[in-house]
Amino acid sequence: MENIVYFSKDLKELDEKVKKRLGIRGRRAVELAMMGLPIAPGFIIDSELTRKLPQVNLKEFLKTHIEHLEKETKKGFGDAKKPLLLKVVLSSDFNVPYFPSIHNIGLNDKTVTGFGQFTGLDFAYGEYRFLLRSVGTKIYSLEAADFDKMDVKGAKQKAEDIKKAVDNFKKYLGDKYSEDVYDQLGLILKGAASRYCDSEIDVDDSLSIMVQAMVYGNFGNNSYSGNYYTRNIITGDPLIQGSFLQNAFDIDKSKPKDITKIDKKYFDKFSDIAKKVEEKFKEIREIKFTIEEGDFWLVEQRDVDEKSTQAHIKTLLDLCKRKSVAEEYVVGNIKPAQLNELLHPVIDPRTIGGVKTIKGGISGSPGAAIGRVFFSTPKLLEEYKKAIMHGGDTNMILVMPASYAEDVKAIEVAKGVITAEGGFSSHAPVVARSLGKVAMVQPEMKIRGTTFTLAGKAVKEGDYVSINVPYYEPPTIYLGKVGLIEPNVKENGLIDFLKIVENFIDDFNVRANADQGRDARLAREFNAVGIGLCRTEHMFFNEKRIMRFREMILADTEEERRKTLDALRPMQRSDFYDLFKTMVGFPVTIRLLDAPLHEFLPRTVESMKEFIRHMQGRKKAIKPAEIMARCEELSEMNPMLGHRGCRVAITYPEIYEMQCRAIFEAACMLRKEGIKIEPEIMIPIVMTEHELKFIKNGKKIEGKVVKGIRDIKDEVVVEYGVRDLEYSVGTMIELPAAALGAGSIAQYAEFFSFGTNDLTQTTYGLSRDDINSFFPSYSLYDLIRNNPFQVLGEQVKELIEVAALRGRLTRPDIKMGLCGEHGADPENIEFCINVGLNYVSCNPYSIPLAKLAVAQYNLRQEE
Repeated sequence: MENIVYFSKDLKELDEKVKKRLGIRGRRAVELAMMGLPIAPGFIIDSELTRKLPQVNLKEFLKTHIEHLEKETKKGFGDAKKPLLLKVVLSSDFNVPYFPSIHNIGLNDKTVTGFGQFTGLDFAYGEYRFLLRSVGTKIYSLEAADFDKMDVKGAKQKAEDIKKAVDNFKKYLGDKYSEDVYDQLGLILKGAASRYCDSEIDVDDSLSIMVQAMVYGNFGNNSYSGNYYTRNIITGDPLIQGSFLQNAFDIDKSKPKDITKIDKKYFDKFSDIAKKVEEKFKEIREIKFTIEEGDFWLVEQRDVDEKSTQAHIKTLLDLCKRKSVAEEYVVGNIKPAQLNELLHPVIDPRTIGGVKTIKGGISGSPGAAIGRVFFSTPKLLEEYKKAIMHGGDTNMILVMPASYAEDVKAIEVAKGVITAEGGFSSHAPVVARSLGKVAMVQPEMKIRGTTFTLAGKAVKEGDYVSINVPYYEPPTIYLGKVGLIEPNVKENGLIDFLKIVENFIDDFNVRANADQGRDARLAREFNAVGIGLCRTEHMFFNEKRIMRFREMILADTEEERRKTLDALRPMQRSDFYDLFKTMVGFPVTIRLLDAPLHEFLPRTVESMKEFIRHMQGRKKAIKPAEIMARCEELSEMNPMLGHRGCRVAITYPEIYEMQCRAIFEAACMLRKEGIKIEPEIMIPIVMTEHELKFIKNGKKIEGKVVKGIRDIKDEVVVEYGVRDLEYSVGTMIELPAAALGAGSIAQYAEFFSFGTNDLTQTTYGLSRDDINSFFPSYSLYDLIRNNPFQVLGEQVKELIEVAALRGRLTRPDIKMGLCGEHGADPENIEFCINVGLNYVSCNPYSIPLAKLAVAQYNLRQEE
């Protein structure tokens, strides 16, 4: 019959239309058969015939196909001496781990003894009992409890005991079971079709039934059973990974041995098959096998969802080297978010057994971390120093309601950070992503003093927790220590993968958000084509600089400010020199000070005491009350819309003057070394063209002279004896007013960088730190499709589109990029390309994701 497909190693080809009617399990079997591999033979009743089975006379066509099975296996169906036993497996297009199946069909009072001659009667009768129970529960939906009552009890059951249960089961089943093996099979096939057609596994009428010869790994010392992966599913090393049993049947109930310990002739055969299977399916597969009295059989194969991204990429790279797949296939078969696994530590799944887990919260910065919990920056830093001095454990997790500028130094030394407030774009996740640390937000966490409670569990300061923050699902907190798998980008395939990705990137490219030399070096390792955002305020958070910067903020006169800024300038110059030298040949965009000044001031009692001691060391007469009062004066009701960015430069021009001087000095130092650098200086929080013109060109008014950037450059090149220095000035477009006025701003800006974090905040009137207090309700009622701080909202896109168009009309050669936290998202990247931007800029650990998204977009366009 054309609706029945017989499969064995001799199956040569099969029409694709027929294959579609065989279900997932059926297709897996015939795919092995068509490769000429020794699959345990069988036949598949396709989905068209399966629906008609209850009305079909089965005996004739069953007999024909079973005769083929008997010949291949050298057994007889119903034979008393060496019986052929079958299994029936339901196969549909619904991808579930285990389809309903009936094993050991063909066992009856006559064949069980012959079967027992090979396996032992105890095992044979146990399988006979299992057959009857499966028929009752899986085919006829009889209650399992009824079979339990009729079963025999006891740990070590003998054949004579089990036989009593078999007799009870047969009596209970009545005419639902037959001693005639063909009738027995027919009843099962018809019953399965009646029971499962139109059930939850019968997707789109796709249910088919596979009948396959059973083979056993417990027929003697030359018999084995087991399963293996075509390579290591964690590391991706091309050595098969699996386990086997010798003269045993159930690998789940026995103690298996590692597959590498099996006889070499079998190991070599497995390895050869593994290579062929990977060539065919272009991915890792798991293969189940049985060696029965020396006869080698493959039972089934499946795809491996549990494989790591590292293993998947290494498989693709190996296939590409062997010319089995094209580079386009390699690039197209990895999702950008998967690359997070190669960039950050991941939890070792073998170590989590028995550890209490609490799932939920918001992913901030992906990866995994283990450490002792501390609830403040001073305490964590104190314990960190003690651990270094005494050789203790330096793995620590910072836990706080929310983090601020002064907590950056703790995030930098900690392995991870958990906050109770905020979201994906709040302070702790943003800083953590830039530093390659792990971060999550857990709004359900309650912090009281030096303890946090979550899901009824309390964690005290000094206790260990482990956190797992995947990019694609909610994070998990483990209450205790688990194992980690640390990334190694030189060995895990990422660097080789990125070399291929680079072949599909053209004009639109990816820069880095980098504030320190180490960030820039990592970015270059990932092929970043420059720095799109250097946040100079982060350079002042260093504990050696923060006190001097705070001193500058509190200065009463311009003279005092300039004195402190002169002390800070060599530090900034050194930073810029490092960034420029690392990025030779590529643009470096330096954003001048943006953060509100009050962000740098002490927030805790401990840090205020420390600052007071510093100030009194500089000015002995100053009183603590004066310092605290001055700090209080600088606080603002709404600092993100207050005294920040270019507004600080207009109030205190000397701050930007110092930064620009440091930039030009670093560039001149490199010029004298024969290295050409063209700095890009970016002015933040510009509302109109007037602010940019003021800062770029300077101003003389009522006897006061404010130096412009060009004036500062002219002074520095003279001081350093350099002929001239090329540079450009641009601005961040992060306010709706700036987006709408982009045409006028472009008169003075040679580049635009869209700061989409603030542009999102100011467009929607949303605080990125507070959105999660109400966003779940918006999601519940479908009021907002995506978190606007992760996926650009339509109104923000429109503002970017308007600004890009108007800017280009004024200055056709203007360069434009996007440097917000949105920069690594594939959907956002596609928008940026379509609107005509030149690049996106993101934290170094997101560069591979963004690169892959760009390459995949380009491939789609080619198609």
